Amino acid sequence: MSLLQIKALKVIIALCVLFVSTYCVPILDKQLDNEWALFKRDYRKQYHSIEEEDTRQTIWKGNLAKIQKHNDEAQSGMHTYTLAMNEFGD
Repeated sequence: MSLLQIKALKVIIALCVLFVSTYCVPILDKQLDNEWALFKRDYRKQYHSIEEEDTRQTIWKGNLAKIQKHNDEAQSGMHTYTLAMNEFGD
């Protein structure tokens, strides 16, 4: 393979990665929105304003990411226990 072909291949791969990541973000956002709605329903959460709900959702997303990361690590043997979301997750 020539140097030009390798560069062209790198550009194609980069464009494919960009396309896939751009395509998947709305799907993940919708899934997170659904999980957020379930969290609020399950724990009967109500907020006084849109700003408060946005803040709480941001906190919840951060905690959810930490829980998922920990549980992935637990599955690979790094921890002996798993975590789960609870009513204090927001």
